[in-house]
Amino acid sequence: MFDDGATYTANQLCAQAERLAGHLRTLITAGERVAIALGNRAEYVVAFLAVLANRGVAVSLPPDIGPHDARFAIEDAGCVLAVTEPRSDAVLRGLIGSTTSLRAVIEAQDQEPFGFEHLLGDVTPLPLAEVEAPLDDLVDIGYTSGTTGLPKALGGRHAETLRYMDVHLRRRRRTDAMRMLMPLQLHYGDPLTFLFAAMCTGDSLVLMRKFSASRFWDVARTSGATEILTIGSVPNLLLGRPESPADRDHSIQHATALAIPRDHHAELERRFGFPWSETYGSSESGPAISMPPHVAAEFVGSGALGIPLPDVKARLVDPDGRVVEGAGSGELELAGEIVFDGYLHNPEATAEVLHDGWLRTGDLMHRDGRGVFYFEGRRKELIRRSGINIAPAEVEAVLRRHPTVLDAAVVPVEDPVMGEEIKAYVELVPGAAFDPARLVDFCTKRLTRQKVPRYIEQRVEAFPRTPSQRIPKKELMVNGRHTTDAAWDRSRSQP
Repeated sequence: MFDDGATYTANQLCAQAERLAGHLRTLITAGERVAIALGNRAEYVVAFLAVLANRGVAVSLPPDIGPHDARFAIEDAGCVLAVTEPRSDAVLRGLIGSTTSLRAVIEAQDQEPFGFEHLLGDVTPLPLAEVEAPLDDLVDIGYTSGTTGLPKALGGRHAETLRYMDVHLRRRRRTDAMRMLMPLQLHYGDPLTFLFAAMCTGDSLVLMRKFSASRFWDVARTSGATEILTIGSVPNLLLGRPESPADRDHSIQHATALAIPRDHHAELERRFGFPWSETYGSSESGPAISMPPHVAAEFVGSGALGIPLPDVKARLVDPDGRVVEGAGSGELELAGEIVFDGYLHNPEATAEVLHDGWLRTGDLMHRDGRGVFYFEGRRKELIRRSGINIAPAEVEAVLRRHPTVLDAAVVPVEDPVMGEEIKAYVELVPGAAFDPARLVDFCTKRLTRQKVPRYIEQRVEAFPRTPSQRIPKKELMVNGRHTTDAAWDRSRSQP
């Protein structure tokens, strides 16, 4: 169900998926890629299942994707078809004829869950139960940012989805039916996996169309949700609301969260009345480390992530590549039932993270004497804004395209709500006027919303340079950190 009360059963979704799958038989063949740029609505699930029924590959894109990101994903994945809604239709439709692969676009209209009905007519459905596919079939592609700048393609297979579902189902805390409240978008990946798990168990999933801290507990109460999953800034946003009796007027019994704010962990449990348990994973690894429920209370406020899941091997490696035994600190590497076998058509990026059967996570961890892991920081030069990894080089590349910008350097700055925010230093061409609002508008038209800088600071002097002409970003710091005192702030400049 959705936070506005719209409710659909698994049978209803599957029936619509079978009808759309019958239509797609005339548009795609096995292995062809289909972009799905839909928000949190029933048709996302319908389209995803319909693509898989034809043994196609779903390429998940945000519905507010900009033309720069859309073109890259369509061309990189080789999408032949795009499924859109009004927010994404013009951007994707505008790529037909200007990319080498995209042949057609189909739009989901407003009559949820029948948004594809205008296409179907008397189509013969393709029964999902009759579809046969190998376990190692590629089923979806997502994109993750990295230090190289451009996003990298992550291919998911049936085995990966089944492993994630298995981890979730084995960690289920209750024997009766659960109802998970999910504030994330379907294209993020986790909600879809939890939905598939719910279809197997008879559980329910409650999706927010769009996360709202002011409505969160009203949704929890009216939906009868029993569990929540959060990432990034969600806990801080909930704590930022004024305390209210509604904070405990709900049926939530447990929260699973990625990146619980350590200093506010106890306050989360006191205020909202249920335990919050940490878990750790990445796009490459899937779920990897989790806090065992029977000891979770002992570690509240410690910043502990937990211990490796039973099917995962974890080790720490020092800067010289030596394995750290026992208690100590180092970069986390993972192995075992990690399905990730490399980035699609990107052997260089794959070689950076995979070696000898181990996945380099780029995350620095501490392990105590009991084998419990604690996050210490990231080796990778990534900005992690509200749980989303953003590559500075990708934002810099767009800024450099503006006619007034000579060069740009993008860095993270600490933020109590988002974890990290995006700051851009810009050096202008001689004689150009500094117009940060116009730069933001330029970025907004070319980047996904999460990647648009909040802070922009003009460099009145030329950037410092290394011998290789790179900008040493540490030299831009003031007293060891990137400050915002002299920067234009987008959030204060918009109504």
